[in-house]
Amino acid sequence: MKDVKFAITDIETTGSGIHQNRITEICVIVVENGKVIEQFSSLVNPSQSIPLYIESLTGINDEMLSSAPQFSEIAGKIEKITKDCVFVAHNVNFDYNILKSEFAKLNIEFKRKRICTVRLAKKLIPGLFSYSLGNICSSINIPIYDKHRAQGDCEATLILFQRCLSLDSDFIEIKKFLNQRTAASYLPPNFKNSDLDKLPTTTGVYFFRDQDGIPLYIGKAKNIKSRIKSHFQERTNRKYKLMQRTYSIDYELTGNEFLALLRESELILKYYPEFNKAQKKLSRPYTLTSYHNQKGIEQFALHRNKIAPVSWMKFYTREEAIRFLELLCLEFGLCPKYCGLQSGVIHCNHFKISNCSGVCKDEITQEEYNSRVSKAVDYIHQFENSYLLVENGRANNEKAFIYLKKGRYAGYGFIDTSEEVNNLEDFKNYLIPQKNSSYADRIVSSYLNNKKDLIKIPISQNNDFEVKHTSEKLLESLISF
Repeated sequence: MKDVKFAITDIETTGSGIHQNRITEICVIVVENGKVIEQFSSLVNPSQSIPLYIESLTGINDEMLSSAPQFSEIAGKIEKITKDCVFVAHNVNFDYNILKSEFAKLNIEFKRKRICTVRLAKKLIPGLFSYSLGNICSSINIPIYDKHRAQGDCEATLILFQRCLSLDSDFIEIKKFLNQRTAASYLPPNFKNSDLDKLPTTTGVYFFRDQDGIPLYIGKAKNIKSRIKSHFQERTNRKYKLMQRTYSIDYELTGNEFLALLRESELILKYYPEFNKAQKKLSRPYTLTSYHNQKGIEQFALHRNKIAPVSWMKFYTREEAIRFLELLCLEFGLCPKYCGLQSGVIHCNHFKISNCSGVCKDEITQEEYNSRVSKAVDYIHQFENSYLLVENGRANNEKAFIYLKKGRYAGYGFIDTSEEVNNLEDFKNYLIPQKNSSYADRIVSSYLNNKKDLIKIPISQNNDFEVKHTSEKLLESLISF
């Protein structure tokens, strides 16, 4: 790689993120064949005030920048000096993306190959306690004469880069970094390529952890590896800060998205990770109730605030509740007018439901209509029963089950299909009990309302894990699923 030019760069900014962050100082030192051939350094007027903590850190204040050139005035010089160079910086994605953002404001595309001296040093100088510029320079005796100023940090980064070049005289590692075409080139500075390779492409939850192993962020994905790669390439201040503090990423496989959603919700409530947006406060659910109206007709209604003597089900969106009421009308020949789907009409004329029994026109007696409502209520009761819901497991020879106790999430488990399961009592050995929450309620409600091909194993209300019906047929369906 003789005659390749490297533009070692350092910038100081108004803040710690990427967006709305402006350059206050820049230094570029161009090296070719180990020698400095060009250098540029300048303060930059960011057209905004410097936060006090930045002034305390760098010593750069508003007065110093008042007469400094704006970025637009030096953009041509920076574009020219870095042209045909490999862009090098300590934690390169920060400096590179800030510069790219500044050029974008001028409608100029800034695109360079780049190398991160954090990642390069980790590869060529392994085993150091810390790879921040200050600490690595202390560890290998590199002087920093003007810390947290662009020229001082840039000169220290230059010496570090030259040390790395001396350890990679054949440019073997340098070429690997330059030829990266995958998300590995966007990896957080403290994350290892080998850790990325180990990530699975299956469904589950994943954890971004800090240096002490504390979860910073928890998410769920159908394809964990693909989702994590997408995190690496997001360009927001929040994601940038998360990447800077991430030292490891691990995961928990679930085998199916339903369980992944439940586990994500449980784990966020358990750890309250700093970078997870707080779980949205759920709005008060819609409750399905029924009452006898003045005509003696048993009528369904939805409410959110009233206390009703009879409450059948809860829905977390009005859309879900309406869909369910429409289903009851279609399945049991109920009247939309008396199911809260129409109001202010004498006779129902619903655009979707045409099989009304005619009770609104007095074509059947209220006793006959109420018997239909009674059958609908029996149907509703099944949503408050206890079940094992069967889903895909983490491998082809495994099934997952989710335990609903009286319609509420109570745990999950995995079972190998080669295991002998003679009765549901055996499932106790595999159950991992969990606490229910309003978030879990919403996930379960949505799952039950939207998935039509459920495999459910009913359980007695009085004795957990006692089969309610014929066990042999139900267990056979579990194993053969």
